[in-house]
Amino acid sequence: MELIDLHCHTTASDGIYSPTGIIDYAIAHNVSVLAITDHDSIDGLAEALDYAKQKSFELIPGIEFSIDFPHGSFHLVGMGIDYTNADLRYELEHLQMLRKERIYKIIKDLQLHGIEVTDEEVEKEALGNSPGRPHVARVLVKKGYAPTVSDVFTQFMVKGKPGYVKKEKINFHRALQLIKASGGTAIVAHPVSLGFSTWDECEQLIKDFVDAGVAGIEVYSAMHSDEDVTHLLHIAQKYSLLISGGSDFHGDKNEAMGYYGEGKPIPAGLAKQFLKTVK
Repeated sequence: MELIDLHCHTTASDGIYSPTGIIDYAIAHNVSVLAITDHDSIDGLAEALDYAKQKSFELIPGIEFSIDFPHGSFHLVGMGIDYTNADLRYELEHLQMLRKERIYKIIKDLQLHGIEVTDEEVEKEALGNSPGRPHVARVLVKKGYAPTVSDVFTQFMVKGKPGYVKKEKINFHRALQLIKASGGTAIVAHPVSLGFSTWDECEQLIKDFVDAGVAGIEVYSAMHSDEDVTHLLHIAQKYSLLISGGSDFHGDKNEAMGYYGEGKPIPAGLAKQFLKTVK
């Protein structure tokens, strides 16, 4: 069966596979089209694109911005971006500096609460890349503070718990501007994370994003139930939006690349329409 996955992460942000390793993994698991969408980072794209060319593998260069939003969690994916764009690179350098500062504050707060974790341990876990919360979480799991990464995020680094430090995020319109300036297509990732209370509210949010210049939504996501998919398909069709799908693959969260749920492959047909738009 041909599989695709349009939302994946590498060691350039918080995945466990390197930019080349994730391509080898995709090939081994019958995934024929992959998008690398690291969090606020393009650091792995040059290496990945060069390797994909050697392997004659279809790779879409992307990014996932964490957007400053009053409720829920808003992630905006840029697909088919030019990672050499100067404005994009400048903004991301600033975001990575803030990300590093935040991680060291998180580590300090954990230490103040008696949690034995060091800067050096987290940096080692990040494999030379910009450290993030998942790297801290993996260290805590290895040291026995929680059985899994998911469990870490119920006990630490969330509001009201040890290690919580608010994240500085990019403005929606600025992120959209950067995606467009770099030749990319803006997609709302896993819309259920937006924190709406009704589907009418969800539709209004998405309509506002579309009016601002967003081109599509991620209908098929590991966060979405069958009911969610049905509602989001209706919204996508109503506003003639591009439909995307991804596992949000990191490699250590029980995700299956190419699937948005157990036994639910991301429709391979999405890739053809999407590739025509972004390439």
